[in-house]
Amino acid sequence: MDSLLNVSRRHLVKIGLAATALPMFSKIFGTNALAQDASAEGGKKGAIGGRAEEELYPAKGLGGGGQLEIRLTQSIYTSDPDALEVAQRMKPFDLESWIVEWTRVAEKNEQIADKFAADGYKITANEYYLKAANFYREACWPQPVDEPRMLPTYKKARETFDKAWKMTKAPFERVQITYEGKMLDGYFRKPNAPAGKKFPVIIPFQGADTMAEATVMNAGAYLARGMAYLVVDFPGQGGAMRLHDLHLPPDTDRVAKAMIDYLETRSDVDATRVGMQGISMGGYGVPRAASGEKRIKAAFMSSGSYDLKSDLFEYYPPIQERVRWIIGAKDLADARKKLDDYNLGEGRAEKIEAAMLIGYSKDDRIMDPAGALRLYEAAKNSKRDMVEGTGHVQAANAGGPRLTRPVVFPDWAAKTLGADV
Repeated sequence: MDSLLNVSRRHLVKIGLAATALPMFSKIFGTNALAQDASAEGGKKGAIGGRAEEELYPAKGLGGGGQLEIRLTQSIYTSDPDALEVAQRMKPFDLESWIVEWTRVAEKNEQIADKFAADGYKITANEYYLKAANFYREACWPQPVDEPRMLPTYKKARETFDKAWKMTKAPFERVQITYEGKMLDGYFRKPNAPAGKKFPVIIPFQGADTMAEATVMNAGAYLARGMAYLVVDFPGQGGAMRLHDLHLPPDTDRVAKAMIDYLETRSDVDATRVGMQGISMGGYGVPRAASGEKRIKAAFMSSGSYDLKSDLFEYYPPIQERVRWIIGAKDLADARKKLDDYNLGEGRAEKIEAAMLIGYSKDDRIMDPAGALRLYEAAKNSKRDMVEGTGHVQAANAGGPRLTRPVVFPDWAAKTLGADV
């Protein structure tokens, strides 16, 4: 057993056992000061750099090891018995196995929740409904638009999430944001404080596969540091794409504008202190938003990107069909044409005035770390820094689970925005 625990994560990636998908929550809810989300990763701040070719295991002609859909593996680093069971049962890199195994544990937990709800044990029912929602989301996120189970699975994730918060008081407020004549569903959380308090606020711009219901429950690291959190399914994400067919525009400042316009109507938010957080594909969305929306004062991302086409679409081929869907292209050829507009070129990077903390992992197999360096070098008018080791989960994590790593981004955001900690 000791020898198993000492196997490096890099070796586990090679044999198909390590996690490269989004991690399972170790705690489904709460606002612990140590709470970690996909943005609260530790790393080496001030480490300016890009790609480490020798650590990538690339296939010929496929940068970043893009020959496999490496996200379709479940980590053994989990305290959840259901997630561990999925890791033991599923076939790595196999979409059908992924859907079947996550759906199985989701249905099991939903049935347990129903029983506790029927017996009047609302708190326990809440916990099991949240587990079910999380597992349905896991089953849903990689399913393509033409998969018959995709929409029913997504709706089950939303349904069980909503059932959970009918059992007990939710730690968030449901909101709707008007975006160019359409309504985006979202959630707002803030720290406990006396009436009249105005908080700086973080807007998370998550990745290609993230859904707002997962993101909002992972706000603890920011709430504990005196910041509010506005979570919305952006166009190209979650329900905005699956239910309303809204796709991500290249000029993401249009979406950021709608969010900040809404925040300016709230009496509990200081809309002059807005930060934007980017995960994965949000590593492009955040700096592009900051290039056009000057009300963003802090921009930070775990995997920074200068050009979405070269940094993600061409670098990691398994994600091409998902990116096509996200941007609303009719086929991959059309996607390549549309993606010519999804970049920080033509002087856009120089227009960024917000402070930036640009994360990357030198061995990232999904988002090209060379793009983070390119962004850093081009954004000359931003007070900026880089932090290494915060990109997609693989060898850079030194063989251990996320929760062993100290936070970087929440502390930086709190300091940059002047939050009361």
